[in-house]
Amino acid sequence: MITPKGAQVGQFEPAKKSLISNGLLSGQDEMANYNKGVCHDVVAYALYMRGATISPDELVQFRAQGWLNKFNYPAGDKWDGYAIIPKGKAIGFYRLRDKTWFHSAVTTGNGAEIRSVNGFSLGTAWSVPVDMKWVLGKKNEDGTFNYDGTKIEVYISSL
Repeated sequence: MITPKGAQVGQFEPAKKSLISNGLLSGQDEMANYNKGVCHDVVAYALYMRGATISPDELVQFRAQGWLNKFNYPAGDKWDGYAIIPKGKAIGFYRLRDKTWFHSAVTTGNGAEIRSVNGFSLGTAWSVPVDMKWVLGKKNEDGTFNYDGTKIEVYISSL
């Protein structure tokens, strides 16, 4: 759900898009001004504005879980619970019980901090960053984290 403003700035030159992207990831700007979609949509928009290999056509064509193939989380790295993650990486949350990618977020470049929407304690509102280390706690021996009464895995997209 790209807004008219989001469509307009999405056509800017890369340097201007990068400035807007930095404002979004730092929290100085609100994602709802540009994209009012669900978690996967806003993450895709943030990546697009950072210059990821997402075309304008894909930005308009894909919706919600339609982004999961593009993010290709299984081909990325599994987060170890400690590593500092570079700014502007898509993070996918996978629930083992029902084999579902239930949430996406984007890293801010501040440790393991993420921003997203519609993700409860993993990012309810864009304006409130979330520290994955604090929310997920210590990693289990099997590489999973305990979240919402079940085991999840956390992946970093290579996109």
